[in-house]
Amino acid sequence: MRKFGLASKSGVYGALTAQTLERAPYAALHGRIAARVQLRPVVERERFALLIGHALKTAGCQHTLLADSGMEVLRQASKGLPRIAGRILHTAMRLAVPKGFNHLPDDLLQQAIEELR
Repeated sequence: MRKFGLASKSGVYGALTAQTLERAPYAALHGRIAARVQLRPVVERERFALLIGHALKTAGCQHTLLADSGMEVLRQASKGLPRIAGRILHTAMRLAVPKGFNHLPDDLLQQAIEELR
């Protein structure tokens, strides 16, 4: 992911949902969690753009990856849900690297969206 200016950081990239934790193998862990957070969709364009921009900046991205039209494609496809937006972006970046892109064109985002369906 260096082509996109993302610094490599250690961390957990998966998340266990409350439904997963309620299953038998995770019942003990489910009982120990004191706080649960559920992100609601970010449907406002400006707030969604700020959220995605912040996430990319936090990941180490130092330049603009998406045009405004691409941001709108991402918002509509993800229905404002951060986790789905992240999956789309991850897939789009994976598709962009072999092509040598340092940005994510709208058609590449569409390809990523189709791949995830």
